Amino acid sequence: MDKFLLGIDIGGTAIKVGQFTKEGTLLEKWDIPTNKADSGKHILSEIAEAIQKRYDLSMIEGIGFGVPGPVSDGVVLNGVNLGWGQTYLAEEFYRYLPNRDITIKVSNDANVACAGEVFQGNAKGYKNVVFITLGTGVGGGILINGQIVDGYNGVGGELGHLVVDKVHQFACNCGKKGCLETVTSATGFVNLAKAKLEQSKEPSLLRQYDNFSAKRVFDMAKHGDKIALETVDEACDYLAYGMSLVAMSINPELFVIGGGVSNAGNFLIDAIRRHFFKYVYPFITEQKIVIASLGNDAGIYGAAYLVRQ
Repeated sequence: MDKFLLGIDIGGTAIKVGQFTKEGTLLEKWDIPTNKADSGKHILSEIAEAIQKRYDLSMIEGIGFGVPGPVSDGVVLNGVNLGWGQTYLAEEFYRYLPNRDITIKVSNDANVACAGEVFQGNAKGYKNVVFITLGTGVGGGILINGQIVDGYNGVGGELGHLVVDKVHQFACNCGKKGCLETVTSATGFVNLAKAKLEQSKEPSLLRQYDNFSAKRVFDMAKHGDKIALETVDEACDYLAYGMSLVAMSINPELFVIGGGVSNAGNFLIDAIRRHFFKYVYPFITEQKIVIASLGNDAGIYGAAYLVRQ
């Protein structure tokens, strides 16, 4: 058997591991729970233990890691969701492996997801790509000339914290107000819908629910509900504006939209495109914007891509 790659996506609940050929074919995937006890100090040792039980280390070409938090030159600067402070991940992980010939690479999870789409997803064949994930928050990843952009101190691609909203000024978990993720994440769609319901007496099917999700907003919008349609339009206007700032800065070939909100598919993409070109015209008149294809596996594909580079 030829040597293979491992792509590891460390999340707050589970650690996903993918075994890949060097060409990028997924051989198997599995996971273990994330043990955040004692400020996450057992996470790396438990990953190493699980790998050694499953594989012959001499057959592993390299291991890539995607981690939540900023990364600079392979150093995790802050992994709050894991309980980590500054962590020299490769150096520490080698402590648990008898084979130090294995290449180890690490990057931010959103950047890694972007790389995954370039490796084997809807961005395959492109070298200049921006990935935006719309989930509970908004994450971003940037590849330029096929290389992940971590930035000077690890905040390259933190697109969710571009300040785009000066009207509602919803508070963001980062401490600022008006961040992109407060108006375009799954939570952001709900924020906007509830604000519209409070400010208007317009009939809406959303009024029958005490609580509802972004999916509910999209479902109602697809059925012509005016408040829901206005919510989707406003959220996608904010998103298009944020994307335009990126487009006018680095001019990517392709935007890839992932995360739970992206399940709205072309309904979402069409709404983004309605607004995007008004912000970038006349300099940009064509732009590829697609839905991500790898779903929750993007992280393991991208982590393997780190090593393949």
